[in-house]
Amino acid sequence: MRIGIKATTLLLTGALVGVLSACGADGGAGANDASRGGAGGKGAADVPLTSKITVPEAFDAGKGWEVRADWLPEGQPFPYAASPKSGRIAYLDKTGQGYVLNVREAASGRLLATSKPWAAPKLTEEQSKEYTSALAVPRIALISGGDREYFAVWARGEQRKDELHDYKEALSAAFYPADASGKGVAPAGAGNVAAPDSGFGSHLGVFPGAGGLLVMSYSDSVLISPDGKVTDNGDAEVSIAGKKAKPEYTMTFPGRDGLVTTAKHPGNGHGGFGVDGGWDSSKATPPGVEPTLEYDSVVNAKEQVPNGHLVGAAGDFLIAGWGKGREDVSSVHESATGKVRATAPCGTPDTDYLAVVPKVTDRNQVPPAVSPSGRYLVKGGNVFDLETGKGVCADAGEDAKEITLASVGDDGTAYGIAGEDAPRTPVSVSAATGAAKPLSEKTVTPDAMAKGAGVFVTHAGQDTVHLIVLTLR
Repeated sequence: MRIGIKATTLLLTGALVGVLSACGADGGAGANDASRGGAGGKGAADVPLTSKITVPEAFDAGKGWEVRADWLPEGQPFPYAASPKSGRIAYLDKTGQGYVLNVREAASGRLLATSKPWAAPKLTEEQSKEYTSALAVPRIALISGGDREYFAVWARGEQRKDELHDYKEALSAAFYPADASGKGVAPAGAGNVAAPDSGFGSHLGVFPGAGGLLVMSYSDSVLISPDGKVTDNGDAEVSIAGKKAKPEYTMTFPGRDGLVTTAKHPGNGHGGFGVDGGWDSSKATPPGVEPTLEYDSVVNAKEQVPNGHLVGAAGDFLIAGWGKGREDVSSVHESATGKVRATAPCGTPDTDYLAVVPKVTDRNQVPPAVSPSGRYLVKGGNVFDLETGKGVCADAGEDAKEITLASVGDDGTAYGIAGEDAPRTPVSVSAATGAAKPLSEKTVTPDAMAKGAGVFVTHAGQDTVHLIVLTLR
C-alpha cells in the first residue's frame, strides 16, 4: 500500500491554524502550557483566559480558558478535537518524551486526563521542509458513533527496522477513550500502517468513523480499529442495486457494520453508495429523487446508473448528494440504517480527507460538524435540522458568496465565513430560516462547539497559535 503524499502546494505566509479562525484579532498575553496542571486539578485556574478576542454575542469573551502552542511549527494546524456530546476537548502538547494528550472539560477548563507520552514516527524529508503541504505534526480525530468515543492521535512519517534498513512510509495511530481520567493514561490500542516501499506518489486519505481510522489510497484500504487491530480491506466491495462495486478511495468510512462507501463510476460523479453487506442508496433516496440516473457513456449510448454519492460524514451521520433533473438535492442519513434524517434543495460540497495541511481558502477541507445535542448538522453553506427534517441553503441565489460553516450550536445558529478571497466575512446562519447574518470583520467565529462552550483557534493578535474555549452566555 502506498500511503505518502507528494507536496505540490506552498503554504501562504503566516501560520494556518483552525480552518475558519480569524487572524489578527485583538489579543493579550498567552496562557501557560496546559500540561503544567494536574489531572483532576483546579480547572481553568491553571490555563487562565488572558487573550481578548471579538466573538459572536452568544459567547462570553471574558469567561473561559486558553492554551498556546509555542512548539507548533509555522503553518501547521493546531492538533485538537472536540467531543460535542461529552463536552470534552482534547489537544496535544509536545514534551521531550513525546506528545501528551490533554483532555479538559470544555465549559470549566478542568483537566480530566493526561496521556503517557506518545512517540510519533520520525518525519520524512518532505515533512521536514519549512514550506510544504505535508503534515509535520500529529492530528487528532474524534471516533464517534459507536458504543464508546475515542480520541485518535495519528501521524505520518518514517518507519524502519534499524539504521541498516531503508525506511518505509508509515501512518501510526493511538486511540484514547474520550471518557478516560487521571494521569498517564495509556492508549486502548495502537497500530501502524506501512507502505511496501519508501517511494510514493498516491494520495492518502484518513477517514474517521465508528469503526476507527480508515487509511485509504488509490490501491488499498486499511482499517486501524480502536483496539489497535489492523485490517486490510483491499478486496472489499459493496452491493448497490444488486451490483457489486469497488469503493471510491476519496469517500469511504469505517461504519459500525462495515465500510460505508460511494461506488466508483466514471463520468458523472454518481454511482450510488451503501454499506458493505448492508443497506444501499437505492432504498434510501430522499422524497422526489429517483434511485437511478441516465448517463451518456458514449455517443448515442445511454445507461442507467445508481443515483447518489457521499460528500462527508460526521458522528453517526452521512451526508449525500443527489441528481434531480437540473437541480441538486442533499440529504443526511443514519449510517447504520440509511434512513433519511433531513434534506436540502441544493448541493453540498465534497469533503477532502487528504492527509495534508488544510487550506483556509478551500471549503472542501472544512469537515461537517454536528451540534452538541446531535440535532443540527452543517456542511458548506447548508444547515440540516435532523429533528424537523428540514435543510436550508444559506448561500443559494444569484451572486451569493459561498459560505463555509464550521460549527453549529444547540440553538440552531451556525458559524463560519462568507467569500472565497480576502477579505472574508464572518457570518452566522439560522437553521430555521437559512438567513445569513454578517458579523463585524474582527469577529472570530468558533471552529467547533462542545456542551456549553465554543472552541476558537486563533493567533489572538500574536505570533503563537492559541486554543481559546469560551462559555456560552
